[in-house]
Amino acid sequence: MGKESWERKMKTIAICNHKGGVGKTALSMAIAEGLHRKGKRTLLIDLDQQMNATQQAKIDTTDEVTVYDLLTSFDYTAKDGIKHFDGGDIIPGDVLVSNAESDMAKLDTRLTMLADAMEGIDDDYDYAIIDCPPSLGLVTRNAMVAADELIVPVIPNRSSLEGFTNIQKCVNSVRRNKRLNPNLRIAGIVVNMFDGRTSLSRGVVNELPSIARAANTKMFHTIIRKCEAVNKAQSANVSIFDYDPNCNAVADFTDFVNEYLEGEDY
Repeated sequence: MGKESWERKMKTIAICNHKGGVGKTALSMAIAEGLHRKGKRTLLIDLDQQMNATQQAKIDTTDEVTVYDLLTSFDYTAKDGIKHFDGGDIIPGDVLVSNAESDMAKLDTRLTMLADAMEGIDDDYDYAIIDCPPSLGLVTRNAMVAADELIVPVIPNRSSLEGFTNIQKCVNSVRRNKRLNPNLRIAGIVVNMFDGRTSLSRGVVNELPSIARAANTKMFHTIIRKCEAVNKAQSANVSIFDYDPNCNAVADFTDFVNEYLEGEDY
């Protein structure tokens, strides 16, 4: 059905980069919880087959509706999969998402399954945050069709920068199809896991504004500093806001959420 079929009230943000290890899940969780702590009604959608967000939210998916069901079956809607956790609501992930690509390929609606499943929740949330898998396959394209905009986390190295071109190409292919999501935009690039002690990190960050401008987007001013507490919190399945509320990353995540909200145009 595609995203042009209804008037959206909820804003859907996909956290997307097909490069692994750029901190997509940590950023997704931090944005969802940061918005929730500001009184926003938030829904986190875990599309990553590693299920790190689901595990951190302490959701048991046994015999429950997951994102896999929404992506591969017409029998469920987003409302069937919603669970509550301390950081808001979540639709849990599933290890079977790794099989979803082949299952979805048989469907005529393979690019709009997630968007169609989300149709009934616009009035229930202010924001939906989608934690995308590290690929640009059908699952991530479903996120792009369902989203209003993308936030692209990058770590300050050459490989992360080179991958941004592929994301642009994928976004443009979704935009070109009016039945999918012609209004999809990249809200901006955010630097994650920054280590200011290295000249490489500083050099890459200096290049990002021009790369962003060439893609008709921006680099967010807030830079998320590297912080070991983030990894420890994920390993312990505890929110970073609770695990170490005084660490650099918590301050940076909070600043990022504030910057994002200040730039909202609706």
